[in-house]
Amino acid sequence: MKRLIIGTLISVSTIGSAFAACTYNFDATPAEISALPSNIPTAKFPILINQKSSFLIPSFQSTSNTVQMYMGTSSAVAQSTTTNNQNVISDKNIGISGEYAFEFLIDNFINTPITNDSYVSIGQSFILSDTNKTIKVGAINLINDPRNGINLIVSFSKNDGSGETSQSYPVSSIPALGLRVGVFINQNSKQIGLNINGVNKGYIDSFSSTPNRIGFITYGIAMGFKGSDPNIGKTISGELMTDKSKIALTYAAGTKDICEIPL
Repeated sequence: MKRLIIGTLISVSTIGSAFAACTYNFDATPAEISALPSNIPTAKFPILINQKSSFLIPSFQSTSNTVQMYMGTSSAVAQSTTTNNQNVISDKNIGISGEYAFEFLIDNFINTPITNDSYVSIGQSFILSDTNKTIKVGAINLINDPRNGINLIVSFSKNDGSGETSQSYPVSSIPALGLRVGVFINQNSKQIGLNINGVNKGYIDSFSSTPNRIGFITYGIAMGFKGSDPNIGKTISGELMTDKSKIALTYAAGTKDICEIPL
């Protein structure tokens, strides 16, 4: 499976205002997505509206590929990744002090463990960089596979893929309103924290230098669904929340969205 920086795998605005939504532009074209380094078939999400990405679980015939990856990102990050997968420069400016939060809401998934040889996941990667180098790559990935059931995997790596850390959080069931995962980045202490559906896990990773840019890559993978599998045709979807009006979990006082607006 492809590695995000595509490790651990052009913004609408840079600094937001009280009157403008804080958004991230997933404007990479299908051609830019297909050009990303990968050893499996990769296509742009068939449904990508604003910051919400969706796909239907496909049926894999015996004569076809047995795995498919869907991706969405900005044109700038796609081009930077294609040029140098080990040193991606992000495109959304963030402040260099204080704490910032964003969330990923997975609102359609397979809510019970699959029992055949299939595999499905949807995730959100983020790339922290300055104007010259990647500083940290993080990935939030909800996985359903027959060996391990449903798990949220959160992983981090440096730009070259070294020093990778990973934590697994079992998910017994997905709430009706979806699984909401919050990430908070403390620029002062250089730490990254996690909040899973309102349960604050605290800081779980760190970085060495101060980033001033962030970029996002959303991805989904389906593998091995064939024959009369009852999950074929089901919707898998997730939405990146970067605007304070959509961020729903609780964070430390003074935390802002990535456009500097206090939550």
